[in-house]
Amino acid sequence: MPHRNKNSRFFALFNKGDLAKAKSSISEKDKEIVLLKNIIAELQKEKDMLCQQHRQDVSKLHNGYKQEITKAIKELEKLRGTIESKDAQIAKQNQQIDRLDRKANPHRYNLLSGAILTNLFVPNYLHPSLHIWTKVGEEEYEAIKYDIDYQTAKAHSNGEITDHEFVNAIFEPWEQVNEVQAQMLGAAFTLACGGPAQAHVGTGGGGSQSDMPWGEKDKRRKDGMRR
Repeated sequence: MPHRNKNSRFFALFNKGDLAKAKSSISEKDKEIVLLKNIIAELQKEKDMLCQQHRQDVSKLHNGYKQEITKAIKELEKLRGTIESKDAQIAKQNQQIDRLDRKANPHRYNLLSGAILTNLFVPNYLHPSLHIWTKVGEEEYEAIKYDIDYQTAKAHSNGEITDHEFVNAIFEPWEQVNEVQAQMLGAAFTLACGGPAQAHVGTGGGGSQSDMPWGEKDKRRKDGMRR
């Protein structure tokens, strides 16, 4: 299991400049939306009360409360329109934050091996294991690690680290790819690993077998297919 300090750079968050301003703007808009929703809830209660009174004495309330109900409905529709507009603004701000974060912290959105992370799966965050799928060109690979660090998995579940940070914290660069992918990555993979590619992988989709050479592993796969 990799030491937490070793992967500390994947947990860094930068909250300054345009990114910090965008996050502050989102926080203010969230507060405004909460306020608007509370107003809508109160108006809805008022509408329900007026409807109940209207049913009790139609002839008495027909001319007076009916107008108030109509007015309350119009106010609700107006507030809903305002909320939809705020939601659209928040979505746009979130996209802006994502773009800024990717520029400020590119390491949070890339695998150390240089491969593309196409998918990951954690069946149970209480007893976590991590199943990943990577791709280089047309070559695909999958690997699993069991009994991974719970705190790291929890940080991913809470959105504190990205998918790529999570994978980098659990899998070494040479465990994220197979032999063919490592050869295709070439210099990029060698640089990420700090030396030539190792002839070992994480799991290959069947369990923790990091001590198995690629050649021997491929041979066992082929033998299994023949059977």
